[in-house]
Amino acid sequence: MDNVNITAGQIQALLALGEHGSFTRAAEALGLTQSAVSRTIASLERRLGGPLVRRERHGVHLTALGQKAAVHARQAMAHLRVIEELAESSRAPQLRIGAVASALVQLVPTTVERLRREWPDSRVLAVQGDDDELAAWLAAETIDLAVTTQPCRGPRTQTEAQLEITDDLLAVLPRLHPLTGRDRVPLADLVAAGVADPGGTCGPLLAEWFAAHGVAWRPDHVVRDVSTVLAMATAGITSGVVPALAVPLPSPPGVALLPLDPPVQRTLYIRHAAGHHEAALLARMLSAASAVGTHRASVPPTPCMPTVACEAAALSIPYGHRSDARV
Repeated sequence: MDNVNITAGQIQALLALGEHGSFTRAAEALGLTQSAVSRTIASLERRLGGPLVRRERHGVHLTALGQKAAVHARQAMAHLRVIEELAESSRAPQLRIGAVASALVQLVPTTVERLRREWPDSRVLAVQGDDDELAAWLAAETIDLAVTTQPCRGPRTQTEAQLEITDDLLAVLPRLHPLTGRDRVPLADLVAAGVADPGGTCGPLLAEWFAAHGVAWRPDHVVRDVSTVLAMATAGITSGVVPALAVPLPSPPGVALLPLDPPVQRTLYIRHAAGHHEAALLARMLSAASAVGTHRASVPPTPCMPTVACEAAALSIPYGHRSDARV
């Protein structure tokens, strides 16, 4: 292949002169001195063997050769921009994500899947932690991004960037539960019917959220995670409250997921070191993913419950018994 001795700088100088009609204005647009632009054009003229610009009383104009060269120069710059975009897209992120358990059900896996579609060579490590662990890992740069239920506070606000996403809390009910006939489930009625507390980072906040609406949160069962609440509802043992993002897609058969009345929401915080380009990209993708794919109200059809569910329902824990399940 023959060597090409025309540089991008020469092409940019020629196009700038054609656009601005002045060495002074072209130099300003390129961030160069007027003499630097003049030398660049002179070197390109020597390369092409003829004058490219014509100095006149009211400015600079491209010659016939200059105009022809400018047509190809614009095409060349367009191709160079495409090459730069290819280079940008090929820089596969290498990221370490830490998240509370409920964010690892839908939110993080969906986002990582999209990231890998766009950057097949990307590598992502996801780990689970509680809020205090995640904050410590982020500060120590053990992880690049954290999804927590607690916002950034204090001195860390100077070194961390943060996005907020909102997640609806849903009533999860056995399919044949009397409350499934409603469009929304009143908080007091749900608690009176018997509920399981999912524990984890969400559980301790339920009392605060319900109290804000004048309802005391008195769970009959306290477990360790959302999956146990879903399993108990599927078996007909109890109802509960779960974050929408913590329910797998598709939702488990045999349960109804309904909005609460009044609505109750939690906030998740996506935190990363300020200036971390890849983490900021992933944070925006997580925020976008939270707006789609989450559960809406759903009540399944009413054929007979599966045999396994019936057998589990027969082992239901008596009302008022506190269960500290560890799953």
